[in-house]
Amino acid sequence: MPKTPSVILREELAKKQLELLDIYRFKDHDLIRVKHSVTNKVYLIKVKKHVSDMVNKKDIDEVVKEIIKTVSKG
Repeated sequence: MPKTPSVILREELAKKQLELLDIYRFKDHDLIRVKHSVTNKVYLIKVKKHVSDMVNKKDIDEVVKEIIKTVSKG
């Protein structure tokens, strides 16, 4: 059974010790809520693309990099 983009995103984030909590969809962007498993801090990250519209792993990798960059700042 093929995996949805959100499942792939959840798996990629888990490799980085991040837990995907929620994805909030808006007209022109998504808000992704993640929890860092080491510090137990919760982060809210604005992503310009809709996760559900991502069709390849490259798009998901870009989002993961953006999330890691935000988490490492704060």
